[in-house]
Amino acid sequence: MTKFIAWAITGAGHFLAGSFSLMEKLVKDYDVKVTTFLSSAAAETIRIYGFKDKLMSISGGGYYSEVLKEGDEGPASPTAARLSKGAYDVLIVTPATANTVAKIVNGIADNLVTNAVALAGKGKVRTLIVPTDQETETESVLPPMVDREACRACEECPPIEKCPQGAVTRVIGKARIDLSKCYGAGICAKVCPYGAVKVGESVKVKSRKVDLDNVSILKEMEGIRVLKDPTKIISELLLEIGVDAKK
Repeated sequence: MTKFIAWAITGAGHFLAGSFSLMEKLVKDYDVKVTTFLSSAAAETIRIYGFKDKLMSISGGGYYSEVLKEGDEGPASPTAARLSKGAYDVLIVTPATANTVAKIVNGIADNLVTNAVALAGKGKVRTLIVPTDQETETESVLPPMVDREACRACEECPPIEKCPQGAVTRVIGKARIDLSKCYGAGICAKVCPYGAVKVGESVKVKSRKVDLDNVSILKEMEGIRVLKDPTKIISELLLEIGVDAKK
């Protein structure tokens, strides 16, 4: 029997690639339909990190297989009301930023994702959440960037010339990526002869105590299960709702 999954994404780069990989596997190998709920920040993050095509392979349109954006839904988030009616078998929030977790534990439902969590609770829909800040130190993936020390300020700059979105510009002589235009295609990194453009670089960041404390509170909330990372999603769904493999 087909299972209906609501997948909410917030504006984090950490766990984003892993979340998409697991969701792709769910749609490919299991009998599920996925409706994706995007916060405003998530819509920007997905574009910058180059996951727009993968998103459409997961929620490409049709009955309960669609992408719902906060910008389109507005503050009332009318489509999220499906969760209050129990129309989905489970709500998955991954990645969940520290900001999103803070709002959930304080009962704030002022955007599409936090409203979805609140409505899931009212509709007795189980919620699985993967917070980004669970360890004292986290390795987070950065958006595309230019290493200004490595940039040679070439008069003819291949990344500037080849970027189809015109996202690579020149600032004080050297290349710079305008993330408001970037689609994460990675062409700029491939054509730079000096490796000055970095895609998929990571950095270690320290989690704040308040964010770790909020995750601890989240773990105690009714109807919510906190997962360590996206790789736990499928095994948890097998336990929670018994997703069936495609024949």
